[in-house]
Amino acid sequence: MNNRYDYLRFLGFAILFSFCIACKKEKINDADGGFPIELSVEKPGRNIQLNWTETKISNFESYTVVRSVSPIPDNPTPPSGTITTISDYKTPSFEDTSFPFAETIYYKIYVKAGDRFLFSPTVKFTNNIKLLNFAASRAIFDEENGLAYMFDGNRNRLYKYDYLTEKLLDSLTFSGVFDVRMAVGNHGNGNELYVAPNGSFSIDIYNADNLDFKTNIPVNGFVFSIASGNNDLLYVSTDNWQNSFAVYQRSTKQFKSGDSSFTGGGETNLKVMSADGLTVLSSTFNNVVKYKISAQGIIVDFNFANFQNGFFGIVQDVALSDDRQFFIPEITGSVMNKNLETVGSLSINNNFIIFSATDFSAAGDKIWGIRNSPNELLEFSFPDISQTTALTLGYQPVWMKNDGNDLIIIGLANDGTGFSKTIVDKIKV
Repeated sequence: MNNRYDYLRFLGFAILFSFCIACKKEKINDADGGFPIELSVEKPGRNIQLNWTETKISNFESYTVVRSVSPIPDNPTPPSGTITTISDYKTPSFEDTSFPFAETIYYKIYVKAGDRFLFSPTVKFTNNIKLLNFAASRAIFDEENGLAYMFDGNRNRLYKYDYLTEKLLDSLTFSGVFDVRMAVGNHGNGNELYVAPNGSFSIDIYNADNLDFKTNIPVNGFVFSIASGNNDLLYVSTDNWQNSFAVYQRSTKQFKSGDSSFTGGGETNLKVMSADGLTVLSSTFNNVVKYKISAQGIIVDFNFANFQNGFFGIVQDVALSDDRQFFIPEITGSVMNKNLETVGSLSINNNFIIFSATDFSAAGDKIWGIRNSPNELLEFSFPDISQTTALTLGYQPVWMKNDGNDLIIIGLANDGTGFSKTIVDKIKV
């Protein structure tokens, strides 16, 4: 009886000891037994933040952070792609500020412990960007339909892209066309895309839904910019010195009125400012001109603001606030009201900055500006116009639009093989 009791007691101790050994193997201070290091990846701002469990290994030497655009296998030693090594075991985190412009990025953490490594599971991070296999030389936004139209001058091809679903919908090839001017509108004829190819004195009109050609409007001059008032009127800036700003009727395709007072020395830009489509801003050489148009397409009145800065050259596109009370001629960064009065500047410490794109927040309490040297996104509070945030983009940004939830930025990024691709970046705001 006693022998049997001793045997059972010995068996119980053996089972308990085995269980403890098994528990010990699952602990983080042993290099065997699954994934002792847990890794999490998030993107709270522009950079990617990595956090992992702190190791308690007595022979700890370093953390190794591995990054790849392909899945990382569970190798017993770190593969190529190491981006940093951390020797302090109390620093189980890393902020990746130079990650590649890829739609999917993979991370893995290795812990060197003597002659062996522990490692985390590979974590897949989906970047909030889209890389498109062309290099856009010009782009416009169709804000109402969540679309962007992008033209690649090297491929002579125009692309239609849905930035909400991140899908390339359609494309259109031109023969011998290296540049275009574009606008979108709806004049009771459905959604339309207006395209003026280089070297052509006409505006070609396409069905925006399927990119089928519909008709064209002859224009007396090379077209620098097109704007649609959605009220049967199209506004055009040309190199015709008699009508550098011209109004055309969409339905009849007839010229209605023009003005030659502010002939630009090169490319000009247009933006419809009023809700009824009858007030238009034209940015020209060192000027912004506000035209008032009658319902019949006749210029009623105009006034202008001059920047008195010859180095500005042609003022770039104009960003409007949603309520059309304020606007910014992009290259200058000057914030102006609807009366063409300057109410502030997006300068930093009174230093002049050239902006390639600007936009207002939907609430009107922020202004974003992109400058290309360096490639940064700057955020300003409004109406006091003080800088609040700067984000390094790392690619060449060209166009930007706030859709209410995200800043949609279109630019050019190197794909790592020496070729440029179009990047469509979404930044939460």
